[in-house]
Amino acid sequence: MIKILNKENCCGCTACFNICPKKCISMQSDEEGFLYPIIEESKCIDCGLCEKACPILNYKPINGKLPEAYVIRTKDKDDLMQSTSGGFSTPLAQWFFNNEGSVWTASYDEDWKVVHRKFTKTGMEFSKTRGSKYVQSYLGDAYTRIQEELKDDKWICFIGTTCQVYGLKQFLGKDYEKLITVDLVCHGTPSPKLWKKYIDFQTKKYSSAITEINFRNKTYGYHSGTMMLEFKNGKKYTGSARVDYMLKSFFTEISSRPSCYECKFKNINRVSDFTVFDCWHMEDLLGKKDDDKGYTNVLVHTEKGRVMMEKISDAYEVFHVDAEKAIALDGIMVCNSAIPHKDRKDFYKDLDENSLEDHIQKYIKITFKDKVLESIKGVAYKWGFMKLLRKLKG
Repeated sequence: MIKILNKENCCGCTACFNICPKKCISMQSDEEGFLYPIIEESKCIDCGLCEKACPILNYKPINGKLPEAYVIRTKDKDDLMQSTSGGFSTPLAQWFFNNEGSVWTASYDEDWKVVHRKFTKTGMEFSKTRGSKYVQSYLGDAYTRIQEELKDDKWICFIGTTCQVYGLKQFLGKDYEKLITVDLVCHGTPSPKLWKKYIDFQTKKYSSAITEINFRNKTYGYHSGTMMLEFKNGKKYTGSARVDYMLKSFFTEISSRPSCYECKFKNINRVSDFTVFDCWHMEDLLGKKDDDKGYTNVLVHTEKGRVMMEKISDAYEVFHVDAEKAIALDGIMVCNSAIPHKDRKDFYKDLDENSLEDHIQKYIKITFKDKVLESIKGVAYKWGFMKLLRKLKG
């Protein structure tokens, strides 16, 4: 029987929940809004499957040669501008759709909760999968449904955080030739509770329902990603990590799940087929001028991944790069966990006691300088001074 004695030892992947033959495990939110397994002990038969499925309990570092490394960018200009970085996922997804397969990845539901969903075609719904979502996604019974489709010999692509990919692999217990996995290098995952508080705050402030969300809109360029919200009443909000409450709480490392600060899966070699992360230093890696539209670093770990890369490569600009150099320049989070903010526990402890605005000002204050720099970013971008503005951020 799995027991969570230390919250740093649970990433909320749902592998135990999905594998339980008696369905006596439920995923329930704690006071911070993160999901943890709760066992109905009267139904438990002590089969031990939940412990065997846990990626943290069973994690073993993978040793091997360095993966192949690429810097890529989609050739579709519209897709590129809607994507956080270089737009790796959409052409990959299209291959699965063309081969009667499906893609499981994080999206939004009708209430803007972040959930893992199945997609079988592109379109308006799939467009919601584009871009980063700095919130822990709800997986539900995704692992079980993926296993059923793999047994039916269907092509499946699963895209998620590293712990979610490890959780899926541990749950499945074997490799499937038609399963391709993509793990996203991340700082951590803030709680759905904080995200809901943010959504409620913005909805009330603008007196309208939200119709569009982009965590890192490229209005001011790739290197100055900006939270953008569009509302039903026609209003629009933009805010960078200097002033946006959600982005600021994420990048100051005050809001992520406890396990994120002691992530067991930080390693160059991984169980996934692909690892993707931002490419901030494309000039150093490629020796060409950065147009501030975004590129993506891609590590290819497996033969399956290499074959798939060949199949989809025509959809991208593809540059082979040195893996060590790419990781050294852009991949600090590949092998390192984030360091938690000193007030992280108190931040969640009294999250319900204050308005979101007062709460942010109490723990990660937005300064007068932040507001001034934010107010002039439009002019700075127009006249080509954004690089200088970013330097002034500190």
